[in-house]
Amino acid sequence: MAAGSEGNILFVTHGAGRGRIVPTGDVFFSRLKVRDPELAARLQFHQTGTPAPSLNGVALAVFWLGDPLRQKYPDCYADASAIARDAARRGIPVLNHPDGLSNTTKAVQSEIWMKAGLPCAPVACVSTSAELTDAFAGMDGPCFLRGNDTHAEREIRMLCAPKQVRAAAEAICNPVALVRIHDVRAEYRRAGTPASSLYSRFHHKARAFVFQGDVKSSHLFFSHHLAVGLSNSLFAREERPKRRLLRKIGFRKQLFNDMIAEDLRYFRTPAAHRNVLVKAVAALGLDVAAVDYSIRPDGSLILWEANPYFFLPPGEQSVLADERLAVARVNASLDWMANCLWAALPKRLAS
Repeated sequence: MAAGSEGNILFVTHGAGRGRIVPTGDVFFSRLKVRDPELAARLQFHQTGTPAPSLNGVALAVFWLGDPLRQKYPDCYADASAIARDAARRGIPVLNHPDGLSNTTKAVQSEIWMKAGLPCAPVACVSTSAELTDAFAGMDGPCFLRGNDTHAEREIRMLCAPKQVRAAAEAICNPVALVRIHDVRAEYRRAGTPASSLYSRFHHKARAFVFQGDVKSSHLFFSHHLAVGLSNSLFAREERPKRRLLRKIGFRKQLFNDMIAEDLRYFRTPAAHRNVLVKAVAALGLDVAAVDYSIRPDGSLILWEANPYFFLPPGEQSVLADERLAVARVNASLDWMANCLWAALPKRLAS
């Protein structure tokens, strides 16, 4: 069915100077124009800070906004909430409701998941020196100190002893999150996993995309660091020119090949614990998010965070793009997202 007087999809984005544009947006929309022009023709866009949009002809509203929305962008939250209320009055479904986009601070997210019986690390939001000292004592073990409303791994501190806690407490000037550390690598070692296993040798983090009831595996990173991210992953290390040269003469080539194979296997295998991942996103009041987690020795998982503001770069710009077949992988993920967007339309319009 061609786009016309009804069946359009409204994407609500930040107006100029009012917040961050979701970085995957341009990549996704560019792919749509080439791969699915019919769906691309249905899209219309509204920026916060401009007069409220007409919802005539809109069949689905998508809030493509930074998070946590209410805490970081209160004016955009107010604008988006008004649109969501108008959509509700008209019976128009929405994806990533503004209230759900406000549930992603580390402490709130953890509280919601724990109440829902989902496996995650406990998190406390602390604002003062005394709160940090008391919260650390209550965690009964090593913790990360990090931003409460950010997704990036930078500026994460590990606190293992009272002396470190006192030093960190002196520097607190904004609310921060204290996250109880779960050392999954240590669990593999205690479980007797062979020392040659990547999971025994390194820390790891898996990512999967969730779009309502569907899940798509994305990538699997390994790192020497407990807080695993792209910047400290072994893939980032292996992409350096010196490492590329060393691999040509055979230095740690087997490790490299093993990591690539495990990452590809993860991407190609249907996501394990699909129901847990879907439930985790839905519990936050969200529909679309990238979920980061680790896989434990018994095959269960522990959730780290759900990120509705995720970055899926063009395949050519991905880490070790050629070796990881990144162009085909990113395109497959974008096409999967397009199919999910079709499925989110009312049934009479999606056929």
